[in-house]
Amino acid sequence: MKRVFCVAMIAAGGMAFGGTEPSPLQEESAGTNLVEQVREWVGVSAFAELQTAYLARGKVVDARPFSAQFVDAEVKLGDFGRVGGHAWSVTSLSGSGQGASKRYAYNEVDYNLHYVYDLKIADEWTLENRVARQWVTLPGYHGSAKTICEWHAAQALHNPYVTPYYLLRHSCQPEVWSYWDIGAKRSFTLTDELSFTVDFFGDCGDARHFASQYGMKPNAPSSRYRGGLMALNLVLRLDYKITEYLNVYAFVWQFDVVSDEARDTLKATHLPEARRDLTVGGVGLSLSF
Repeated sequence: MKRVFCVAMIAAGGMAFGGTEPSPLQEESAGTNLVEQVREWVGVSAFAELQTAYLARGKVVDARPFSAQFVDAEVKLGDFGRVGGHAWSVTSLSGSGQGASKRYAYNEVDYNLHYVYDLKIADEWTLENRVARQWVTLPGYHGSAKTICEWHAAQALHNPYVTPYYLLRHSCQPEVWSYWDIGAKRSFTLTDELSFTVDFFGDCGDARHFASQYGMKPNAPSSRYRGGLMALNLVLRLDYKITEYLNVYAFVWQFDVVSDEARDTLKATHLPEARRDLTVGGVGLSLSF
């Protein structure tokens, strides 16, 4: 009996002090807890996509297909908001869609540092406030393409109905101009995995931004643009949730220059990207946690 009692005590002691190996369920639970702890402090999002043309700030930059990659990381500061940075890259898949001479791979790479503060107004109503510093680098363009340094300010009113938003971009070097887009979007849940989003916005700019994007007026090179609304955009997008963190999506984007001055300038410009109206399609894969 003494021998049996000793064996039982040794076995019990081994279990109490972790002498046995953890079960697969315990290991999975520990891994899940670690992920949840990281998510409390850090947020990461990324996507990779293909588009049939490259649009930016009220203009067709490249009328031929390109690929883009994006990654964003933020540190959560609790009641004090979030601080983070992102990088976005462009790789042209054709040399015939733009008049500028460039290489294909990573001809543009943008870097951004930002601060975000979410102000809760009411249940399901939140005002997102964002300020940022951005550097648009053009390493793949031949010649004297210089880095564009910008300040950003943006707000979006998130709610269950329609989310209005705006983004202001001010370039301080090498050129000085101001651009802003103003729009609204609405998402619809079709199934547990499928959602549909409608996004309508306008591209706007001051007179300097018009000149930077479209060039001098063909009939009056010394006269200034009026500034104001440049183009209208309608984006229809479908998202399919593969897992909790991974989505696949597809979209169609209708772009139309509506400024009569800009349309006249583009009509007289014999470059492949001088499009006044264009329908763009795209597909991609997004990740967020």
